[in-house]
Amino acid sequence: MSWENKFNSEIAAAILDGLPMGVLFCDREGVVRFVNAAYARLLEKDPEEIVGFHITKSIPNSRARDVMDSGVAEMGELCKLNPGSSRIVIVNRLPLRDKSGDVTGMISQALFNNPEELRRLSSKIDQLGRKLSHYKKRFQAGMAPQHTLASILGESEAIRATKRQATSYARQDAPVLILGATGTGKELFAHAIHAESDRADGPMVCINCAALPRDLFESELFGYAPGAFSGAGREGKLGQIELAENGSLFLDEIGEMPPDIQVKLLRVLENRSLRRLGAVETRPVNFRLIAATNRDIPAMLKNGAFREDLYYRINAFTLRIPPLNDRAGDILIIARHILDRIGLEQVVFSREAEEAMSRFSWPGNVRQLHNAVARAAAMRDGNVIRISDFPPETLPSLDPGPNSQESSGELSGMMFEAEARCIQSALDACGGNVSAAARSLKIGRATLYEKIRKFGLVLNRGKS
Repeated sequence: MSWENKFNSEIAAAILDGLPMGVLFCDREGVVRFVNAAYARLLEKDPEEIVGFHITKSIPNSRARDVMDSGVAEMGELCKLNPGSSRIVIVNRLPLRDKSGDVTGMISQALFNNPEELRRLSSKIDQLGRKLSHYKKRFQAGMAPQHTLASILGESEAIRATKRQATSYARQDAPVLILGATGTGKELFAHAIHAESDRADGPMVCINCAALPRDLFESELFGYAPGAFSGAGREGKLGQIELAENGSLFLDEIGEMPPDIQVKLLRVLENRSLRRLGAVETRPVNFRLIAATNRDIPAMLKNGAFREDLYYRINAFTLRIPPLNDRAGDILIIARHILDRIGLEQVVFSREAEEAMSRFSWPGNVRQLHNAVARAAAMRDGNVIRISDFPPETLPSLDPGPNSQESSGELSGMMFEAEARCIQSALDACGGNVSAAARSLKIGRATLYEKIRKFGLVLNRGKS
């Protein structure tokens, strides 16, 4: 051996001896050619008693021959180096190959030189496992559907029909487009469709397209590769589409999606794969799309604000949510539920307030009703909510004023009779045709049916 080789060999041995982990090398015949100080201590021998002898002399149950014959490493195994020892260590066994790829020996690594280190690591692993389980549960809870069809309130025929339609769509796996005015509950139905579907155990990822800044839209939806742009994370980022794997992706206000993002979303839906921003390779994705909008999509198609090919891709099924004005019979049900949710079960509405709420058009739908009831509950005096407790922009034409005697019931009785006579006259004029009467009264057909049942009116078919 040359001086230079001897020097390098001594340096290498000194380095290996300085490691806290045990290192042992045996040749193809199983003869130990090197052992460092840490490994020798684990075997309770001097290095001179190990080097130059067959490995089974020091480690009777050695698997060196198995590893060298198979050429496959054995990693992270718990074992006792000596059968009579109580000391347990974690061992890696790695086949060593020459430049031709032939196995020429085996390296054994013992990662711990005392049981206390193993116990500390085991404790850390347990703690990390508990933390991982905790965060996994929180993540799953955050991605779980927040509403079901049973939690959507209402007994009107309009809402019952919508629920039946939603149930039917949930059994399919094609995209659903939910249409409806602001505040009608489009997101509730999106969650309910997911909860009723075969993907219910998967995540429910929701994105409000109107709330995303345009310059962040692509990276949020599709994710990005490491270093894709200035300020990008070193490890890249999962997009919301990938987070929805095996679940549902809800794109609320999809009418606000920029045209260039519409093109990329269409490609994802067609190819069932996506490419992160700045990436080269594509990734397969498996999700169900549920979209919603209060915009007039056909009008947007005409002026080029929404892509026609994407529109036909996302509306395999269309679900229209009726406005609250078309389900007047549900107003009081929802209003009382709102009181229960805010812990005011003992609070009631006056008869006049109930009549006023039932007659008001609620242009902001359920959202407006919720805000109005919450405000009225906060402004009440005692356990009765009166018309005057509601916001002034709500029920203005029905406010009896400070000098009226709301509790007398006279005003509400007159309003009740007047509305009943008006509806009966319209029905008689239309020969009992509900659709024609609804058009003449400028209310929804479902609303008119509710009022017919409420007032006990008679449909005089054929009367001119």
